[in-house]
Amino acid sequence: MSEAQDLGKVEIFDNVIGTIAGVAVSAIEGIAGMRGTFIDGIKAATTGKKDFSAGVEVRKEPDGKRHIIDLYIIIDYNVNIMDVAARAQKAVKQKVEEITSISISSVNIHVSDIRLPESLTEKAADS
Repeated sequence: MSEAQDLGKVEIFDNVIGTIAGVAVSAIEGIAGMRGTFIDGIKAATTGKKDFSAGVEVRKEPDGKRHIIDLYIIIDYNVNIMDVAARAQKAVKQKVEEITSISISSVNIHVSDIRLPESLTEKAADS
């Protein structure tokens, strides 16, 4: 986002919005993590830093005034997915708008995987 000020222009890149969204969603109980790409994994391994924007996509509405955020989450087993997703949507929208003053039109949740408890994964390994 770019906005003219009396003293010049302020521009907020989509990766900054993605990082804010990733930090906000990381605090939501019931979310095990975010689905990142292979490249995200390499970056984290080589830098030793967690990439909070992994699993977050940000794009502008066609009018250019509002943004859409897509979150690709890994959910914990045995939680209410709809409840966790609603809490994530609210937290991300609120935090991004609070920090950036950018209007967020929607936060879309994509449940891409589920983290099973060790007791279930151990049973599968024993079979």
